[in-house]
Formats: sequence, structure tokens, C-alpha cells
Amino acid sequence: MTCVFCAIAAGQLPAHQLYQDDDFIVLLDIFPMRPAHVLIVSRAHAPFLKDLPTGVRDRLLALSDRIAAALRTAGYGREGINLVINDGPDSNQHVPHLHLHLIPRRPGDLPALLWRLLVRFLPLGRKRIEARLQAEAEQLRLVLSKEI
Repeated sequence: MTCVFCAIAAGQLPAHQLYQDDDFIVLLDIFPMRPAHVLIVSRAHAPFLKDLPTGVRDRLLALSDRIAAALRTAGYGREGINLVINDGPDSNQHVPHLHLHLIPRRPGDLPALLWRLLVRFLPLGRKRIEARLQAEAEQLRLVLSKEI
């Protein structure tokens, strides 16, 4: 079976895609920890960070800086964004395909973040979350079209 990120990169599965280039696709996490929780996903199947060629790894950090700037322009994470790579199954990596999380934060959001961590994969409020993802995707695509 094809991994979910490979299927998204191949256009076989839908995603709230925000940006793409030769090495990466940028999309909203469908189980967001916070509003505008973005993933930068390698186009090439690479289970671990070490599996990406050095030049691609370098571009990952540069792209994350540009995406973070766009998030801040759109009003997300102005004072802080968590950048997280879960590198391998023992680090809580649910999809064995390299991806970088950008999780915008705001003051006082820790209780909500912890709650979301506990219920992240439960089907609670999926319609509401999907509607929010659609609105965030439209907003962020507009900002990214001007920033990148």
C-alpha cells in the first residue's frame, strides 16, 4: 500500500495543499494541533530525515522559514511557531514519511494544545474542523502567493 503522503504528492488523495515545488508539498494537517497547523512534506519517500539528500534537507529549513513568515503575515504564530520533526516511529511519527510540522502558537494556548494532543485522532467535530481547514487554506494560499 502506498503511504498517505506519497499518494497526496501523486495527486491520488485530496489535501488542503498550500504550495508545492520540486522537492516539497505544503499542506494543512488534517488533525491540527492548533489553527493553521502546516506540514512541509518531502515529495520523495524518505522515512527519516537522514534519508533526504543534503541539498533537499537544506531547502527544507529555508522553505520552513518562508512558510513561517507567511503564517505570521496571515496572523498565525506572530510570537512563536513550533517546528517539529518526529524522526522515526519511536518519536511518535505516525506516517513513516519525512514531514516537518509548523504549529503556530499564541499566549495561553497550552491547555487547548494539550487537550488537542489527547483527542487529536478522534472523530470529534470533523465537519467543523474541515470547514476551518478550508477557510485557513484559502487564506494561506493567498498570503503564500504573495510571499513565495
